[in-house]
Amino acid sequence: MAKRKSDSKDLLKGDKLRDLILLVHLNNKYGKGRNDTPELKEILGYSTGGIYNALNESGFFERRTDGLHLTNKGEDYLRGRILPQYDIFKTMGLTFVFLGFVFYLQWFQWTYKQTNLVFPWYSALSIIALGIFMRFFILRTKYFLVKRRKKMDY
Repeated sequence: MAKRKSDSKDLLKGDKLRDLILLVHLNNKYGKGRNDTPELKEILGYSTGGIYNALNESGFFERRTDGLHLTNKGEDYLRGRILPQYDIFKTMGLTFVFLGFVFYLQWFQWTYKQTNLVFPWYSALSIIALGIFMRFFILRTKYFLVKRRKKMDY
């Protein structure tokens, strides 16, 4: 029988490296580029030597005067392997916005033209708001929760 990994300390080195790539990207995009190594170490559960080894030897990161950034190799890996799982939220968000406008149009027709009503106006606005949140704010919310909990859990 295969063993099941259930403890976070059993994460593979690659899992932590993927989380580090995502966290550096989110810090640069939403956190004003501040990437403190001790904070990254605490959030991801790296050992002291492990975080510096990952930053210096992996080839995904470079240190600049304005902070820690991803190299072209890191950006390619981020765009190709990590961020596509979040693209579903963009599609779902746009779908909800479209459905919200359809429901709002149906409410408008019922109110002013006395045709069939499927959904009231407030449910249409709720669906539009959910769609906008999913499209534009899902990664920001993930970043906020990671910074708040000091853990990179899913």
